[in-house]
Amino acid sequence: MISPPSFFTVQFSLLLALTLSIIPLSDGLIVYNPQWLVLVVAYWAIFSPQRIGILSAWVWGLLLDVALGTHLGIHALSLAVICYLSIILHQRLRMYPLWQQAFFIWLLASSDKLLVFQLKNFFFSQAAQWDYWLSPLISAIFWPAMLVIMLFYHRLRHN
Repeated sequence: MISPPSFFTVQFSLLLALTLSIIPLSDGLIVYNPQWLVLVVAYWAIFSPQRIGILSAWVWGLLLDVALGTHLGIHALSLAVICYLSIILHQRLRMYPLWQQAFFIWLLASSDKLLVFQLKNFFFSQAAQWDYWLSPLISAIFWPAMLVIMLFYHRLRHN
């Protein structure tokens, strides 16, 4: 059994996810960027729920709001909801095969995109293009690779 990760391990991975989320990409590539913070928050909430909470997800969402220059609280609320759903379902999700976990991640990432879109639409009217919804699909496809990387990193830190 793997021991719980340290506080700094979790926070470092969230910092890395935040950094990957705000790296400037060209307009053509930005739609293919996975939702890194959603993936990392979901990973820690599923596999180590005692180390991350809704407040922590909220703070990292606020940092993402500041970094992206969006209205404060949009990504914070979205990540808090993602964290909450992952924590309440973590025991069930651990038993699911990888493809079902990836489907759940797609649902989470799509919920994140929908919530962010609706909150942004509340402040100023916008229309979502079809490529706006590619990011949740890319995140779900990337989930198995991320799971392997995070589990390897977690085991490496405790050996």
